[in-house]
Amino acid sequence: MLLTARADHLKAIGLKDSVIRAVQKGDIYSHSDVESFKEGELEKQSLSFKIVGLHPKTCRFALRKLAHYESYENHLDFIKKSLYNEEQNRVRFHLQSTLLPFDMILDFIIPRIKSPGSYPFMFDKGFLKDLKGTINIYDYQGKCLFFTKADWRGPDTGINNTIFEIFSSTLSKISMENLIRISKTY
Repeated sequence: MLLTARADHLKAIGLKDSVIRAVQKGDIYSHSDVESFKEGELEKQSLSFKIVGLHPKTCRFALRKLAHYESYENHLDFIKKSLYNEEQNRVRFHLQSTLLPFDMILDFIIPRIKSPGSYPFMFDKGFLKDLKGTINIYDYQGKCLFFTKADWRGPDTGINNTIFEIFSSTLSKISMENLIRISKTY
């Protein structure tokens, strides 16, 4: 399914005009909201996350490299190991960074993205179990627009809300910046 973004798509996803202009100029916008709450006697947390970036090349060009999740360990310093199981549509990243509160493994379901469209993903185990999101990829004025939104509610992680917001938005922004940089050439 070919998706073509218009400027009103950027407004529809809840971006302010100043953010839209920044994204159109090549900046990455990343934002996380983390809240603590109680459900009965249980301490819980929620995460609402979004990131938007515009790749300077076409989606066809950009996705040739970005679709190879198993090579992310070669491009992102904090991913120490990256694996992808084609049959199960499952990616596994071993993360280690001073920006993280602890080393972690992200193991989740996502199809290999090869063209513009909407791609759901889900963390079905481990850290942030039951996180659900969608990666939307649009052709945008000869470039490739990426918009990801994810939400999670679960047991308290033991991570301070502000720290959780900072590491989730910062690492995501660094990731997108680096992935765009390395995929400008093939």
